Amino acid sequence: MSSAGGWFEVGDGLLFWLTWASDLGGRRLLLAAGLALGLVVVAMRSNSIGALGDPFAGLVDIFSKPLIVGALVAFALLPKLMVAMQRPDTSAKPDVLFILLDTVRLDHVGWGGSELDTTPKLDALARKGAAFTQAITQAPWTKPSIATLITGQVPGFHGATARRAVLSSQKRTMAEAFGAAGYRTAAFSSNPNITPVFGFEQGFQSFAVDTKSAAEPFISAGETWLQQGGEQASFLYLHLNDAHYPYDPLPGYEGLFNHTGVVASLDGDAERKFRSTQGEGFTEEDVESLRLSYAEEIRYLDDQVGDFVAAQLSANDNLLVVICSDHGEEFLEHGDLGHAHSLHEELIRVPLQFAWSPALGERLGFKAGIHNDQVRHIDVLPTLLEVAGLEWPEGTDELQGADLLGFFRKEDSDEIRPAFSETDSMGSALSGPAGPLRSLRFPESKLVVTDPWFEASANRYWLYDLIADPAERKNLAVEKPELRQQMWDQLMGLGLMVERSHIPDVHVVLSEKQTADLSEMGYAEDGKENPFEEEPYFDPRAIKWVEIKD
Repeated sequence: MSSAGGWFEVGDGLLFWLTWASDLGGRRLLLAAGLALGLVVVAMRSNSIGALGDPFAGLVDIFSKPLIVGALVAFALLPKLMVAMQRPDTSAKPDVLFILLDTVRLDHVGWGGSELDTTPKLDALARKGAAFTQAITQAPWTKPSIATLITGQVPGFHGATARRAVLSSQKRTMAEAFGAAGYRTAAFSSNPNITPVFGFEQGFQSFAVDTKSAAEPFISAGETWLQQGGEQASFLYLHLNDAHYPYDPLPGYEGLFNHTGVVASLDGDAERKFRSTQGEGFTEEDVESLRLSYAEEIRYLDDQVGDFVAAQLSANDNLLVVICSDHGEEFLEHGDLGHAHSLHEELIRVPLQFAWSPALGERLGFKAGIHNDQVRHIDVLPTLLEVAGLEWPEGTDELQGADLLGFFRKEDSDEIRPAFSETDSMGSALSGPAGPLRSLRFPESKLVVTDPWFEASANRYWLYDLIADPAERKNLAVEKPELRQQMWDQLMGLGLMVERSHIPDVHVVLSEKQTADLSEMGYAEDGKENPFEEEPYFDPRAIKWVEIKD
């Protein structure tokens, strides 16, 4: 890890010692202890030494000397000593709590426009902190979205874009930045994509995974971990998967919003069958039942997260909290279910809110407010670094976003932050499939194009007027050629859309359980490489592309 990540080269050498100190090698130490005991027994029986011959007797003689034994013990304790000597003092640094609500779309959060009372506690936190109604994720499914959040790079640059792709250890992560600055770091994940097997443990001194866990035990474990911190600052990441299908609310929440009387269930197999049969298996009534159960899951998260964050803010006067989602979910708005397959608003517009201890906010000049300005996932990492006063060293990949502190301080600004998003999904059988997609979004308009380097589906366009047509029902790519060309030029000018040939083909071999967990959640293998030979089918609610060859 040290060699691949270049820790010493970028000033992250402390991570080497922390990683070694956190795993001294229990099995190796037991084997060494057994060998040492054997040597002691042999050394106590001089006749046995003679029988074994001079060379072995010489080794026993060497390793039984107090100076040698002391040197070996010191070597075993070296990482602990180096950590104690090198770890910076973080007692004045703010603790950072990062809570990821998987699959929560903006318009199902109260402060984001939900017609249901889904998030009263998060709404209260939003009124006291900062919330963004136009926060755009850079990918519509979990792995590339989270990789963007923790590296500050869009998916085409960090490379974790395929179902079995691994986040490269050469990418510096959020946890590495905090760990190298002396923070305690820990992660708790219930999503099968966000695990060590896919490279997401980088920088975390502790990483727990339980893909069947609900939010409550994870939050309890996180609370216990925080209480063990003492004077050392803490960075805690909680990835809560409750709102992801199968939308099975816990007792006390089931029936809170869903009064349809319709019993419906969605999992990976059902989603794949729904697409392969051109939309059979779920009626609109079924999907409405699913959507309301989804809202009940969000209400459960609100109770768990809302109470936890409020308690932490009350007990800690030096705490920053970020709560966000990785992507949204489609409930037939454009004829499909699930996520990953498109870049429509229901998938890329997500909740993003910050909360802070009153003392921390007063010290940094923060003011509460709900902001309608467009921001991006790539802006989150720079924001946390700035609040914590951490450096992002030269020699690592450049951060592609900008911090949000100007919003926190309500400083006047005319800055426009164009939002780039992408997915390497081949699309859905219900809408083409379209092929890998790239988009450029402004608050007023959005251009979606197919990957120009992927010849099988290149030159397909969608253009939406988000003010007159927020539901994206009309493709204006032909009607407004000047705007289409202008946005295309802006998209290319950003330099974020890149050919995929540069991404190393690093894929992990999964166990049967890991494969089953991913498949159950809809993350089975990528679809066939060239599904474009057949005549495309379009659901009546799907928006057809316009093919334009200049």
